[in-house]
Amino acid sequence: MQKQLLPEDDPDTKWPRLNASSGRSVPLDPVKGRDIVRGLNMLGSLIGRNKVRADFYKQRFHERPGLKRKRLKSERWRFRFKNGFRDVTARVSELTRKGW
Repeated sequence: MQKQLLPEDDPDTKWPRLNASSGRSVPLDPVKGRDIVRGLNMLGSLIGRNKVRADFYKQRFHERPGLKRKRLKSERWRFRFKNGFRDVTARVSELTRKGW
């Protein structure tokens, strides 16, 4: 029985070079309506979606492991609280709409 080759096992596969700007680039093509202004807007939304600014500020200074653990615990709690609060307010709105 012959082993089936996966794409990552193929030695002839040409993978793109990965560098710091790999996920932060937008191809410009005037034919498709992507001029420099639209490209900059797309790049801004991409950077915002990937939280690049937050990563930059987190990596500016060394953070000792104990403080990192506390910060991550706080961030997780805030995220869970926000989702729970949103769910409760949605339920209240739904019940209000139904006449409760």
